[in-house]
Amino acid sequence: MSDPAAQRPLLRRVLMANLLLALLLYAALVAAALLTLTQAAERAARTDIAAELRVLARHAEALKVVAFADEIEYRTQLEADDALAQSLYLLLRRDGSKLVGNLERWPDGSPAAAGRLRFDAAQAGVPAGRAVAEAALLEGDFLLLVGRRLEPVDAMLREFLPAALLGLAGFVALASMLTLRTARQFRQRIAATNAVFDGLRRGDLKQRVSPDIVEGGDELAQLATNVNRALAEMERLVKGLDAFSQTAAHELNRELSHLRDEARASGASRFVEATERLIELLRQILTLARIEAGPGFENRALDASALVAAAAEVYRDAAQLGGVDLVVDTSGAAGATIHGVEELLRSALMNLIENALKHSPPGAAVKVAVQAEAHAVTIAVRDQGPGAASDDLTQLIAAGSQGPAPGHGFGLRLVQAVAIRHGARILLQNTRPGFEVTMRFSRSGSAQ
Repeated sequence: MSDPAAQRPLLRRVLMANLLLALLLYAALVAAALLTLTQAAERAARTDIAAELRVLARHAEALKVVAFADEIEYRTQLEADDALAQSLYLLLRRDGSKLVGNLERWPDGSPAAAGRLRFDAAQAGVPAGRAVAEAALLEGDFLLLVGRRLEPVDAMLREFLPAALLGLAGFVALASMLTLRTARQFRQRIAATNAVFDGLRRGDLKQRVSPDIVEGGDELAQLATNVNRALAEMERLVKGLDAFSQTAAHELNRELSHLRDEARASGASRFVEATERLIELLRQILTLARIEAGPGFENRALDASALVAAAAEVYRDAAQLGGVDLVVDTSGAAGATIHGVEELLRSALMNLIENALKHSPPGAAVKVAVQAEAHAVTIAVRDQGPGAASDDLTQLIAAGSQGPAPGHGFGLRLVQAVAIRHGARILLQNTRPGFEVTMRFSRSGSAQ
């Protein structure tokens, strides 16, 4: 039966979540580095601007306007051959007209006043690029702007970003490879461990987790070690129980056979029947013990219709002798396949049919119906007897009776054990007249 959780492997989800977190952390670190680099460059530029502005302000106090303008012109000529001058200057008259400088005009959108500025150089009529500046009001109502382009930082960022993206791609490739490899190895080890339990369900008590997994040296290896120890102990207990059961059964069967032979020899037919019932009861007890002791039977796909027909055929003659019509209805059983142990399921059905026949008066009918539903296969045994005192299986087993005739509690206990062994549900219903017992088996990949 497929496991829905297997469609969403836990380890893969954890690894993918860790990979995503790592990518987010990487992106955050890159963003922080870019922000820090940009802020550091801007702080350095502003520090340089402030120092130069202080020097120029002192020169403006000592020089005449023409001489000071010549100094500004000289500074702009130092980078005249540079197509993208890094130092920016602009000296305005009191009316706002340009006196000198390598900026064509005051930056658009910024008031012509003293203070710090941040703008695009294209707003001042020169080639575009981020720039920071500081303006100061000089004696004579002249306004001096000194700025620096951040082009070196932008150029460095343009080189840094491709490198960061390349590093990110490499990190993603390496992390994805490691994630998939780890997930695949983990999935293989889990699959190998699950195969052990599949073998146990088939009755192979020799199944053990592979030494390659046990010697892995991690938590899964420790789990595998504990599983192997538990399996070894279970095998020891099951073998011990089986050996004890077989020995006890052999001794009891021998003594009961002696009692039966002696009863036959003395003509005590009542005691012969009693010993026969005890021998049959012993057989059922051993079967029930094997069911509840754990694995030891092999599951396989079974045709529910054929299974029911075989169980009903055993009681066909007994039904006719009792005047009861035994009906098998497989009209809705197309595709009704169940997985289980044929011997156990047939034994459970035989118990239900036998109980139904015992509680059916002459002229009545016992109906065994197989129904294939969307998510389940049901097998229902219905009689036309007096019904039961309760629809609760536990109460009926405890009372040891399905109806007025005593002695059927153990049969229902056997049916319950077989149902549990096969993951089936038992549904009881007083049909008035009669009583119906339904075994509901879940189809592969479906919930009951």
